[in-house]
Amino acid sequence: MLRVIAGLLVIAGLVLGLRTLDRPEIGSPAQPRLVTPDNSDYYMTDAVVRQMDDQGGLAYRMTLGETLHFPDDSARLTDIDVHYLAGTQTYWDVTAAKGRVPPGKRDIYLYGGVEGRHPRPDGPVVRINTDNAWVRPDADRIDTKAHVTAVQPGRRVEGDGMEVDLKTDKLRLLENVQVTYTP
Repeated sequence: MLRVIAGLLVIAGLVLGLRTLDRPEIGSPAQPRLVTPDNSDYYMTDAVVRQMDDQGGLAYRMTLGETLHFPDDSARLTDIDVHYLAGTQTYWDVTAAKGRVPPGKRDIYLYGGVEGRHPRPDGPVVRINTDNAWVRPDADRIDTKAHVTAVQPGRRVEGDGMEVDLKTDKLRLLENVQVTYTP
């Protein structure tokens, strides 16, 4: 009987030893990261942010490929898509490769190529392209000082600087504006 118990203890010891050898080491791909990248306080992939308006309806939805949030409430963003509904009769879709939120702010600075798409209530779709732009959710505004191209069927408008008032649904180019009409 003593031999049986000793044999079972040896087998149990071997099994535990093999399980210990089979465990992945800390920091290996099988273990989750214990430190967030670049000293951020959290890191997300494939995040969706929804902001509601004063009446409880959806004001905008932003999807992000990656988000690094920092203790000062700043953030670095990649693969950004903002679907903005507040104040417009239709919507604005704005996409960018990269973005950031300054410390303590809610404004989103988009860069790395910014594209916008806005179906007008009367039908034609306006498309804008610029290098960078600010999305200002608290002011219902998108703006930039960079060169902008706005295209809709039959018309191409270029200029330096842009303001989009999302409450009034107005897009305005600010300086050096050139309009080209096509049949």
